[in-house]
Amino acid sequence: MQIVRRVVVPCLALIAVTAVVAGIVGGREAVYGSLVGGILVVAFLGSSPGLLDPLAKKSPMASLPIALGFFTVKAVAAIVVLAVLLDEDGIGQHLTREAVAIAMVVTAVAWIGLHLTTVRRSRTPIYDLE
Repeated sequence: MQIVRRVVVPCLALIAVTAVVAGIVGGREAVYGSLVGGILVVAFLGSSPGLLDPLAKKSPMASLPIALGFFTVKAVAAIVVLAVLLDEDGIGQHLTREAVAIAMVVTAVAWIGLHLTTVRRSRTPIYDLE
């Protein structure tokens, strides 16, 4: 729950700000692109703690292979989703590519910074020295 409160909510607020700025600069298609890009980042980065944290608590030994498999699935899914979304003959004609890219970068950098801060403040040991 700490991740949702300290990472997801600020990222959603940031997505709203990027959408407003995109709307001022690029119009309606830029707003759609900004919203899609930001929400994709939150969905992809948010799925990891949502799925892997409970699995790691149940079976710490299986957490690494599950994490690697999940990362592979997410990478393939990201490529497929971006290919579908940015297809100029389909949904991509309603999105501005630059707005999608900027929103994804801004949201990802914010997510990483907020998540790092949250994990450091939780003071949860992440490795054993023995």
